[in-house]
Formats: sequence, C-alpha cells, structure tokens
Amino acid sequence: MTIRQWKYVSIQRTGIKGYSMKCLQNLFRRSGVKRVRHSGIDYGRYFERARGEDSHLECRFLGKLVLPSGFVVACDPLLGLQDTLPFTRRMAPGEYPVSVVLAGHRNNRRNALIKMMFSDKRAIHWELAMVPGLSGTSREGGAQFYGFTAEAGIGCLCDAYSQKHYNRYLDSFFRDHPEGDIYDSLFAEAFNRRNHTDREGSCFNFYLPSRPRLNVIMFNTGYGDGIYPAYWGISKEGEVCSLVIDFLVL
Repeated sequence: MTIRQWKYVSIQRTGIKGYSMKCLQNLFRRSGVKRVRHSGIDYGRYFERARGEDSHLECRFLGKLVLPSGFVVACDPLLGLQDTLPFTRRMAPGEYPVSVVLAGHRNNRRNALIKMMFSDKRAIHWELAMVPGLSGTSREGGAQFYGFTAEAGIGCLCDAYSQKHYNRYLDSFFRDHPEGDIYDSLFAEAFNRRNHTDREGSCFNFYLPSRPRLNVIMFNTGYGDGIYPAYWGISKEGEVCSLVIDFLVL
C-alpha cells in the first residue's frame, strides 16, 4: 500500500514507541484538540522570531524546490520515496523557497520546522496536509494526527516528477553497487560538509545527477525517528500560501 509511509496515529496515555514524551506533549499541549486536523499554532510567528532577536531560534534558507508537476511529496528519502504518494493539493508549477527554523542553544540545535513559501501572503490558519487514501477519520480513541514516517531520522520534500527520476537514479545506483548504501555513498559527506558545526540541524539540497535541474531537499527530523505532520498555510483570501512540516520540537 503506497500510503504506508504516511500513518494515522492514535496516542493513548502510554504514548508511542520511539517518541520522547516531550515530543508528544509539545504537539497536544499546543494544539488543544483531540483530532489534529487543523493546527492552532501560528507557524509564521516562529519564522519571524527566528529572523529577529530570539537567540534560541534561527532561520536558514535551504534553497528553492523545483515543482515541475506541482504535486509535493514529503517522506523519508531513504525508505519512502519509492512509493510515497504526493499530497492531494496541487500547487502551480514553479520554484519555491524552502527554509528551516532551528531551535536550541548554539551548537546544540535541532530542526524544528520546515517551511515552503508559495506566496508572500500570511497564513491565518493551518490545515493538515493529506495524501490520497487517508480519510481523516478513525474509530480509535485518543489524540489523533497524520504524518509521514521518518525511520532513518531524515525527511525530504520533492516534486512527484522529481520523485520518479530520483527512483530511476537509485535503481541505476544499486545496479552498479548491489551492496551499496545510498546514505553513506551519496548523502553522508554532503550532510557533514555543510554542517560540521551543527550536526543536529543538518539539511542538504540534493540535485539529481541524472536530471540536474531537479532537486530533493533533505533534512534531519527533529528528535530523529518518528511521525511528523505537515500543514498547508491558508491566507485570509483562502489561498494556500505555504507548507510547514512540524518536527514537534517547539
């Protein structure tokens, strides 16, 4: 099933294996609701603070993500890009800036939020980003949300068209290196080179060697392995102006 990399999460009092309780408490303390279909968090404010005088937050520009088809994919690039479905909303094809907010003290920061901007308009509410096949309802109890699965502590954003060519590139890589490790061979050096003083906040804008105009923006996922929600930022005019991934750090 292609939605296996996107999961429905029902959190009982015992929590979820692999999550820190701080991570879970952050999500539901901030949301104040049992079913997290909309977020009451003002994510835009965090980016404003990160560009201002808040010494515990830092905003970094990661590059522009190329969207030839307009369909956005969010997943673990090591385990999920083979079959993860894109979000149901389609954006206008183009190139859109992506930024990260890092949280914590200097030299001990974690990626807290990833944001892709589609316009300069400000979001006034945030709607949970969904993939096909997830209805938004469940018979289970407890607090609920949807998110993509990061099993290697890494997430990414890319276009569905780029996803197809990324997979072709991986097929070619493994034909030439049957025992190869994609992270060690292609990504580890780049992550380390770009983030030698800030390992917890590492990000990497990967351009496909086979299609150099296409890219996949990769990033460490907050506290590591877990399930992380994404939200569309909706302007007062009802337009999608941004997409945010929340790593449940703040």
